[in-house]
Amino acid sequence: MMLLPSVPLEQAALFLDVDGTLVPLAPTPEAVYFDAELKELLAELYEATGQALCLVSGRDQRSLEQLCGSLDLPLIGCHGATIRLLQPALQWSAPIDFDCHQQLIHTCTQWCDTKEGVRVEPKSHSIAIHYRAQPHYRAAIYAFLTELVEVYPEYVVVAGKCVWELRQAYFNKATAIAQLLQTLPFKDRLPIMIGDDVTDEPAFAWTNTQGGLSIHVGSSTQTCARYKVASPEALRHLLGRWLHLANA
Repeated sequence: MMLLPSVPLEQAALFLDVDGTLVPLAPTPEAVYFDAELKELLAELYEATGQALCLVSGRDQRSLEQLCGSLDLPLIGCHGATIRLLQPALQWSAPIDFDCHQQLIHTCTQWCDTKEGVRVEPKSHSIAIHYRAQPHYRAAIYAFLTELVEVYPEYVVVAGKCVWELRQAYFNKATAIAQLLQTLPFKDRLPIMIGDDVTDEPAFAWTNTQGGLSIHVGSSTQTCARYKVASPEALRHLLGRWLHLANA
């Protein structure tokens, strides 16, 4: 990994994953929260970048809004399936067959109801199956979802940290970031993508092709990100240092 350069925030478009990146992973998504210090940091970064900051998450928009509370930020949810901008105001979501998606949620829920400690998280454009409490179910969940995508080929199975996710194949975090970079205030800025998981790899790879900065958070060496920080806490220190330089 290369040494991270100083970043002029006034020229940057900052894209931040949430779980495992801004905040440590928790036993359930509902256990994660943004503390007051993090909210203040994000608000100051939002202003320092000229409002070119966006949270980029596998969570759906409602979950992201609950995390942010009164903190209004642009949001990319469901691995790129939804986008919310504030200035200019924009709400976009990928088209989806609602009835088909509901049927998949029902099928996954029925299957998981027989597996103690395995949890379904329905989202607007994807379905996550968490197995953190029962890691021995990893292979069985993957096999189950693989069979489903043979029937529903518009979906793909995506790995995460103690989670498998079923989502539509034609979007990801990279496609959403590329879309935002055609829109003010993100347009003509240096893209910086920061994440921690397999689902962030397409965004890392795309950012690399644009000459931007890709930053992996955590200990994994299996990443195409060009830079690395050790933990969410270390990332906060890094972002705080960038902010200090911007305000100097």
